[in-house]
Amino acid sequence: MSVLSYSESGFDTQDDRWDDWEDEEMNTPMKCLFCVQTFQSPIVLFQHAKQAHGFDFPKTRTTLGLDFYQSMRVVNYIRTMGLSDPNFEHVSGFTIDGTEAFLNDDAYLKPAIPDDNLLYALDELDLDDSASVRSTSRVGSLSRSFKADGLESLESLRERELTARIRALEHQLGLREREVKYVSEQFDEYRQMVKRQFYDSIDDNGVDKEVADSGEKGSGSEEVDGSNYYFNSYAGNDIHMQMLQDKVRTEGYRDFIYDNKDVFKGKVVLDVGCGTGILSMFAARAGAAKVIAVDNSDIIHKARANVIENKLEDVITLVKGKIEDLELPVDKVDIIISEWMGYFLLFEAMLDSVLVARDRFLAPGGLLAPSASYIYLTAISDEEYINDQINYWDSVYGFKMSAMKSTGPVIEADVDVVPAKSVAASRALIAEIDHGTATPAALDFSNSFTLVATRDSTIHAFLGYFDVAFARSQATPGPSHAELTLPVCDDDDSSAQQVSGRALWKQPESSMNGFTTGPHGTATHWKQTVFVLREPIQAKQGDEVCGQFTCRKSTTNPRELDLDISYYHVPKDGTAQTVTKQLSYQLR
Repeated sequence: MSVLSYSESGFDTQDDRWDDWEDEEMNTPMKCLFCVQTFQSPIVLFQHAKQAHGFDFPKTRTTLGLDFYQSMRVVNYIRTMGLSDPNFEHVSGFTIDGTEAFLNDDAYLKPAIPDDNLLYALDELDLDDSASVRSTSRVGSLSRSFKADGLESLESLRERELTARIRALEHQLGLREREVKYVSEQFDEYRQMVKRQFYDSIDDNGVDKEVADSGEKGSGSEEVDGSNYYFNSYAGNDIHMQMLQDKVRTEGYRDFIYDNKDVFKGKVVLDVGCGTGILSMFAARAGAAKVIAVDNSDIIHKARANVIENKLEDVITLVKGKIEDLELPVDKVDIIISEWMGYFLLFEAMLDSVLVARDRFLAPGGLLAPSASYIYLTAISDEEYINDQINYWDSVYGFKMSAMKSTGPVIEADVDVVPAKSVAASRALIAEIDHGTATPAALDFSNSFTLVATRDSTIHAFLGYFDVAFARSQATPGPSHAELTLPVCDDDDSSAQQVSGRALWKQPESSMNGFTTGPHGTATHWKQTVFVLREPIQAKQGDEVCGQFTCRKSTTNPRELDLDISYYHVPKDGTAQTVTKQLSYQLR
């Protein structure tokens, strides 16, 4: 008769190793969704979340019919909120209703915290309480079966556990595959952006006809991709930090809102393109009854965290999407605030969206902030700028790179900060936009201009910039045309007939707030727009440069601008005017 024995060097040793693995893998603690407490069982964890934080995850999952991946998104979204708000662990009433955008956002398939074991337990977890009881009964049955059947039952139990572990690892693999897909999609978007920015715009007369034709056929899809890239470009922190650190911009809005709290008190405010939520929070602090903050970029998730961190969630409601497509939780608003301005005011075409919001949601007699904007043209003499930006290509470490210059029929307009000392002519108002009455079609314009040389100089370029104004009422009359075309000066010039560098509406007698982006004011992130001349103008003081300025949206990308300037030089001494010259520019 043979006797089965378990030696120290045989089965027992293997069994110990198995048990060590089992204990390590099956007893890894899981962190609460809200606070720092940890639990060995997901069932106990969710019972704690229900009792301590008012969120019944099992019931929510069953009621809303959430699948495995939506459940993962819920977990990662809540964990993201906790990471961005230190006070989130004290939440005592958290709910979702199934309409939240994050439920279908694959960004939330990426674990918010490393090695989140709760994610791996979701699919194996039977969230029904009665099923949980049955599961416990099955474990008891297995235990009794083990006593009866010995080793065979033990092996059967471990086989079940191993099967469960394999399934969990399969889900983990699926999660990683989703992450790879997400990163791959992000890379594809970046690659398309690089292609648009650096290759598609090359003016190559030698390109073969087949490639040119395919490019034309693809123009529609390029426009769609360009729109996506526009919104995606506002999802990161850097661009928002740049804008927030622009004191002229941010304090201009803050001062208007805080100096006119009586205008905002008790009102419903719409913030179009809210970004980090700074303007919405200004309005809430000023006494607004309700603020609706809208943005189509993923920055809105961080804006929501900012609002919660500053305890303004009872006033501010955040909505993700395009204002053209959204339905708001209110029919009408009293005030629309938006920082929509781009280079040369109209670059990026965001004013169009603000005008749509005005027509859809602004109540009669409502206010837009800012309420009006103005585009100016002047001329500069700046040899240093020309040498740095244009003549630089004549000798680059001893090599000529003339191809880098704008030699084609269209010149790239440049965006740069130009010192006030470079200005060599008066300014001309070439566009005046009343935000209360303007239409998107009117944002394409063509107006004449006359510049008067303020000193003897070589005029190298035209220079464009804009001012914006804030009124307490949209019905407040703006400055007259004569006031808007007064010459500018530095802040230390006390001439009563000149506009201060702080802009016309910052004067004590003005009924408006506002700011300028011109060279006579403090530099802003908008800088100025430089239109370099192919042939400089030799001007004497008092000479005139007259012409026509045309601005329109690009036909290939409506967020970009095509600009034409025709001009001629009229010497003061009365000699015959020179021939009219025509130049075309693009702002990309």
